[in-house]
Amino acid sequence: MADDDSRPVLVLTSAAVRWSIDTLGVQRLHPTFVMYLYLRALERAGELENASASDPELLALITMPGNPAKPYYFPLIDRGDRTKMPLPSFWRARNIPGSWSPGSIRRLQGGGWLGASESAFALPANHAELAFEQMLYGKPTSALALGAYFLRNDGFQVSGVPDASDVIAGFRSKFDYPADADAEFHRLFHTKLPDVAFDWFEQLTVATDDLPRPELGEVEEASA
Repeated sequence: MADDDSRPVLVLTSAAVRWSIDTLGVQRLHPTFVMYLYLRALERAGELENASASDPELLALITMPGNPAKPYYFPLIDRGDRTKMPLPSFWRARNIPGSWSPGSIRRLQGGGWLGASESAFALPANHAELAFEQMLYGKPTSALALGAYFLRNDGFQVSGVPDASDVIAGFRSKFDYPADADAEFHRLFHTKLPDVAFDWFEQLTVATDDLPRPELGEVEEASA
């Protein structure tokens, strides 16, 4: 992404977002990995003490319209069946912020080390290894798929012809994985590019503030 205002603003296509959901949905992933990415970025910025499970920036990553009773949607599950189709279990109830509060998260299996106390979050020095073993279950996950999902409402300005590598660059920028964090990044993520028939980007045709959520077919249905 760049700051040159002469470049058109691009957004991810619905096909790219749908691919990300299908791709993430077949891997065993701890749901709290979302919170880990958020806390890690704040810690690198020296703002971990300002972290909140109700932070609008955090909740924007997982908010999806289509199910009034379950407003959060993210294809990270660590139990149950996995298919190449969206699952009802991707929808999450309104109590997600409560489940990710310091006092609650420290009681979780696989992510309890994110909670230092009832009122404060923590990020141990070996957090990347803990995340790899306990949240990714010893298997790197796709930076492209995470980027295409978590950046689905972001605008991009890129140099040259945009492609999947720009999604990965956007993911690294959003969650603060610069070059000096390469070892950590490559421990947790792979950067394989799939052979797909769709375009990753399309030009934004509305004001950025009015950017709609993507139309995702079955994903938008209000599953129970």
